[in-house]
Amino acid sequence: MLNVIFQKKYIIYGSSIIATRALEYVVLFFAASYLAKEEYGELEYYKKVIEVGSSLFAFGFPALILSYTKSKDSKQYFFLLGSIFVVVLTLLLWPVLGFFHLAFLTIPFVFYALFFNGGIMQSFLLVSKGSNYASYYKIIVSILFYAIIYVSIRYFEVSGMAYVVVNYILFPVSLLHLFVLFVKQKLLLYKIKRYWRLFKKLLLNSLTLVVSNFANLMFLYTDIFIIKYLAENANVVIADYSFALNIANALMLIPITLVQVDIEKLKTNFLYMYTLQKKISILLVIATGFLIIVFYILTGTLYQDFQNVTTLFFIILAAKIIQGLTPVRGTLLVIQKRFRLNLYLNIAALLFNIVLSYVLFQFYEIIGVAVASFISLLIRYFLIRFYVEKQMKTLKK
Repeated sequence: MLNVIFQKKYIIYGSSIIATRALEYVVLFFAASYLAKEEYGELEYYKKVIEVGSSLFAFGFPALILSYTKSKDSKQYFFLLGSIFVVVLTLLLWPVLGFFHLAFLTIPFVFYALFFNGGIMQSFLLVSKGSNYASYYKIIVSILFYAIIYVSIRYFEVSGMAYVVVNYILFPVSLLHLFVLFVKQKLLLYKIKRYWRLFKKLLLNSLTLVVSNFANLMFLYTDIFIIKYLAENANVVIADYSFALNIANALMLIPITLVQVDIEKLKTNFLYMYTLQKKISILLVIATGFLIIVFYILTGTLYQDFQNVTTLFFIILAAKIIQGLTPVRGTLLVIQKRFRLNLYLNIAALLFNIVLSYVLFQFYEIIGVAVASFISLLIRYFLIRFYVEKQMKTLKK
């Protein structure tokens, strides 16, 4: 089984994900040691806001391109129409953001939605040019992105706003790259019209994906927003919570890598889900032990200010194990076009998480918030598992 897990395609694409995530960790851990906790908490807060907001601007198109498109034309024209839709949506929402004094986050939202890791561009490159090409794109963009953040913090004292500033620097270059890519594809007007008709029919499905993706992200960050608005000295508490979350969140590299690399195989063979799930489970066990060692090394040496988050870390780590077991079946729901079921499950679990987080925070503060996330993720896992297995039984017959 280990020989199967460590195939070349997993290693190449997985290495790009690990490399980009490593760059993120280098910057975040540098910020945690270099900045005051108040400033580090502000940095983490804006990072989370941008990641959540960009999921709305992306409108579910990254997942739609990954799961729905099969022919070369469908990949190219859905990429074009999805990108145009994001730009139009941005123009429509800009006055709304301005009303709430959030217009300065418009460019970060769009950059993340179109160009950054997990955005429309990356999904298109993955399905059209393969995992190797997508790997190079991820690495190049990530090096530029995190290098600018590091320089901004270290030499220009941007501190808490670094995740905002970097998007303004990279956006013009990325937009030019997008334009050149469209020109090279030599897209035809009559095909644009044909795929537009199909695209319009899929917008409702995209809307369900938007809400589902938003709910997925909010599982990661509901905790941060609850803390921001309920805790005293919120940025310091966010700093503590984010430190534990960042380490535990490394577990998500495993399902993300394996599911994205094998997405085409999963589209054609639903039963492959069981093989993929077994690979993920084995690697999650190995990675969990490794992360526990890393946590104790870090808090025992360079980050002794965060020794108070040990209990919090183990609760979040348990929640991440459950979350890491969910993506295979969640992706299968999307591939099977069971968009509404996916939406209802994610929304119900998210609302339950928000209410439970609020209640438990009153009694146990950030520990209560972490426990609420664990319980909510566990319930969501069993619900998704139940509905997927119910469908799989009919396929086995």
